[in-house]
Amino acid sequence: MDLKSRSVLLVLSEAEMTSTQFDDVAIGQAQVLISTLAPDARVDAVQLDAACLLILEIRPDLPKSLDRLKQIRASHPDLPIIAAIRDANLTLVRALLKQGVRDVVALPLAQSDLAAIIAEVCSELDAAKAAEVEQGQLISVLKSIGGVGATTVATHLAGELAANNRGKGVCLIDLDLQFGNAGAYLGLSSQLSIADLIAAGSRIDRELLRSVVSKADSGLNVIAAPMDIMPLESANAEQMLRIIELAREEYDHVILDLPTNWTNWSLSLVALSDVVFLVAELSVASLRQAKRQLQLLANQDIVGANIHVIANRVEKKMFRTINLDDAAQALGHSIEFSIHNDYPLVRAAHDQGVLINAIRARSKISADIASMLPLLTAEAND
Repeated sequence: MDLKSRSVLLVLSEAEMTSTQFDDVAIGQAQVLISTLAPDARVDAVQLDAACLLILEIRPDLPKSLDRLKQIRASHPDLPIIAAIRDANLTLVRALLKQGVRDVVALPLAQSDLAAIIAEVCSELDAAKAAEVEQGQLISVLKSIGGVGATTVATHLAGELAANNRGKGVCLIDLDLQFGNAGAYLGLSSQLSIADLIAAGSRIDRELLRSVVSKADSGLNVIAAPMDIMPLESANAEQMLRIIELAREEYDHVILDLPTNWTNWSLSLVALSDVVFLVAELSVASLRQAKRQLQLLANQDIVGANIHVIANRVEKKMFRTINLDDAAQALGHSIEFSIHNDYPLVRAAHDQGVLINAIRARSKISADIASMLPLLTAEAND
């Protein structure tokens, strides 16, 4: 918050002003503006609008002075007010606090007391402003079982979002600490990875986060999985939540490619997600595990319209052993999206470290992935 927005309005009567002997001064990080008014005189609305803190003299023996406080509280409900009073008793202090006064300070007002009040309120305003930082959309991509192509879905979905983003960008984070391949699929070879953020512990900040990000040719930001296999327990929920919190402040969309095996931190991240994609194939084994995954999420109270099942590698032919309706009935959950099966094209893209669009400008797979974007943009705007 800049200095101009830290305008502290000090409203005292002439008698109290003489006792304090304040001029318009800058104290700490704020400019103190003095208004000399009778204890029951109306305070200028323009000055109140500009103030981030009001220190207001109150004379409890003057009903109009108390009425003035009520009027200011009603017209500026979010403005912190400090009541400046002589010889305040406990009963009066309690009554003022009930009327929305933030605190009470004794008159005559010492400059040291004023400085302490301003420092405390400015610190709280900073904390409130930091909490209001807009967070990007968090999207988790889950696997029913290993090998269903969830990383391919995650990388291409992230690529499509990045291609259409005109804001802070999109970041794909490969959290499969043991078998993550997102970086390789995108042709990235950075030695820095999510492992560096985990190793930083409580020292992680935005600068460190940015230092481990690699940029794919598509403009997508990527935090890769470790080069070496790491135990899933190498990270804890607090660390991961901090990493993801920073990423969401930095980017408009954050996509997580999660490991097959569950951990406390992966469950915490899924619970925090705005959108959850569960990728499955139309096979008995994959659908069976997908149903178990859905049940696990339900047991953790992670349910609702933000969970979407994707059927990957779907053969577009008339006769199939399992069709989408059969699969949805088996899961007890609708299948909102399906992705065409074109293994040779996907394999070629992986081998070259590029997205499918770089090999074939128009493909059924890309069209299927693009069909998910309206859902994500709608969720992000809610």
